[in-house]
Amino acid sequence: MGLGGMIRDGLAIPPGFATTLVAYNKFLELTGLNKEIAAYFEKNKGKMEADLRVNDVRIFGEAEKYIGNLIETQSMPAELKEEILSFYHQLGKQCQVDNVPVAVRSSGPVSMPGQFDTFLHVEGEEALLEKIIKVWSSSYNARSMAYRLQRGMSLENSPIGIAIMKMVNARSSGVMFTLDPLNGDRSVITIEGSWGLGESLVSGQVTPDTFTLNKVTMEITKRTIGEKAIEMIGGPDGEVISVEVDEKRRNTPCITEEEIYGLGKLGKKVETKYKLPQDIEWAVDDDLPASDNLVLLQTRPETVWNKKEIKPLYDSKKSAMDHIVSKLMAGEKIG
Repeated sequence: MGLGGMIRDGLAIPPGFATTLVAYNKFLELTGLNKEIAAYFEKNKGKMEADLRVNDVRIFGEAEKYIGNLIETQSMPAELKEEILSFYHQLGKQCQVDNVPVAVRSSGPVSMPGQFDTFLHVEGEEALLEKIIKVWSSSYNARSMAYRLQRGMSLENSPIGIAIMKMVNARSSGVMFTLDPLNGDRSVITIEGSWGLGESLVSGQVTPDTFTLNKVTMEITKRTIGEKAIEMIGGPDGEVISVEVDEKRRNTPCITEEEIYGLGKLGKKVETKYKLPQDIEWAVDDDLPASDNLVLLQTRPETVWNKKEIKPLYDSKKSAMDHIVSKLMAGEKIG
C-alpha cells in the first residue's frame, strides 16, 4: 500500500499533499503534449511491439529520450503552478520551515513498483516544480513503456499522481513485520531499526536493533542491540550520504521503550486494517513532537509467510488475561 492509500486510511504518515491524475492530464493538455505524444506512438507503436517480441529494447530508449525532452523542457502551466505552490507554502507553515525539504514520488493508479522516479530532499519552489515534471516524465521512461506494452496497458495514456511529503528528518528508521519473519509466527511483531535513514539497514551495512513484541500484551519478549557503526543522512545537496556513528550511540538502542510500544500498536492497527500480516517501513521524525514522531513510509503484505498455514507459538484465540495468568503460574516476569 503506497502513501496515497495510507492517507485515505488515516495512517500515521509524514505531512504532505498530492497532485492528482487530473493535474497530470491537464499538464499534457495545456502544453499540447498530449497530441504530440499520441502522434509519436501512432507512428512507432507497431515497431515497439515487434522489437519487444525479440527483446530488442533500443527503440524504447529512443522513445524515452524523445518524449522526456518534450516534457522536461516545458514550464509548469500557470494555473497548476499556483495551486501546487499554494499547497507547498501551507506545508511549510504546518512544519514551521521555509522551503521545507520534501520527497517527490509517484503514486500510480496501478501497482508498478520501481518504474517511476523518486526525488528526495527537494527544497524550494523551482526545484519542486522541476521534480514534479521529471516524475511525470518518468511515466515514459524505457522500462515503464516496456512494462505497459508487455501487459497490454495504454502507452500514451498513463497518468500518475504524485505524493509530495515532508522529508523525514529520520533520527531512526527501519522495518516492522507483524509476524516473525524467520518462522512465520503471527503471535508476535518484529521491529528492526538503525540510526538515520533506512538505506543502511536495507543494504545490510549495519546490524540492526531487533525487538520482538507479543502481539496480544505488547510486552517486549526479546531484544537484540546491534552495533550500528554507520548511518545514512541527507547531504547538503540533497543526496544521501553515509557517516560514522559515534562510539556512544553505536550500541545504544535506536528507539525508546515508548517508541517500541508505539510502533507495535501502529503495526497491529495496520494489520487489522488490511487483514494480512504486513511488512512496514517506519521512521522516527525528529522534526515532529514526541507524541506524533512515529511515521509510516510504506506498508505491503508480507510475502514469505502469508500464503502458508502457520500455527502460532501460543493460542491466539485466548484472551490477553489467559496469557498473562499462564505466565504468572509458570513463575515468569510480566513487563
